[in-house]
Amino acid sequence: MQLRLILLGSGQDGGRPQMGTPATGAQRAASSIALVSDLWAPLLFDATPDLRSQYRLLSEHIQPRGGEFEAVFLTHAHMGHYAGLVHFGKEAANTSSIPLYADVTVLDFLSANEPWASLFTNGNLTPMPIPDGGVALDPVVVTPIPVPHRGEFTTTSAFSIVVDGSPWALYLPDIDDWAAWPEAADVIASHELCLLDATFGSADELPDRTISDIPHPLVTDTVERFEDLIGGTQIVLTHLNHSNALNDPNSTLSALVHASGFTVGADGMVFPHGDRL
Repeated sequence: MQLRLILLGSGQDGGRPQMGTPATGAQRAASSIALVSDLWAPLLFDATPDLRSQYRLLSEHIQPRGGEFEAVFLTHAHMGHYAGLVHFGKEAANTSSIPLYADVTVLDFLSANEPWASLFTNGNLTPMPIPDGGVALDPVVVTPIPVPHRGEFTTTSAFSIVVDGSPWALYLPDIDDWAAWPEAADVIASHELCLLDATFGSADELPDRTISDIPHPLVTDTVERFEDLIGGTQIVLTHLNHSNALNDPNSTLSALVHASGFTVGADGMVFPHGDRL
């Protein structure tokens, strides 16, 4: 069996460039991944506002299957992680009964609000609370892991992708603070590949906002906490805000990250199971 993880988007919810910012430097779609196998249609993790262009990217790695996914998994209900669900509706792809897996708080939020509720009533998506044992598509099991993140509407989950009984990939694009999640190092160390929240490089990069309003761990904190895990675990930094110095490969922060053995995520990166970049 061939199994690959495709990084469909490496940017924060608004992507890069964001509306009203210069269209220079690295381009990034909102954070999303797909799991591609020759046994089933792709699994999509987070449905972003950039889903149309991300599907074009994904189509380079899959056989046409009617434009549909085997299933969709949502981490939470912040704009960049679920707004792309509109593309499954009758005005667009008009898909049929694709399972949508998420925490019950996410499914309840969608069911209570339009236009998302119509995706369920029209049969485009089928809401599926994730069972205790995770979602199994042989030989893969996808299991949610609760993480602390702003819960205005829903709770937030990371996703662990287990292959043949062994943890392989961890998708964790959003968390408030590593210190608020004591299990962080153990969970990350247990996976071969981890895609982690790297929204901000500096607490001062958004002069009109404070990081307490939109909390995320700084890249320097992530590097300091998990540098010792590099070698056993490949750590890919994703969910980069448009203001993050990692968007400049010549920045001091980029040099620090690369010297520490971390990978800066980029749209279109492919991670085959069993291989390392």
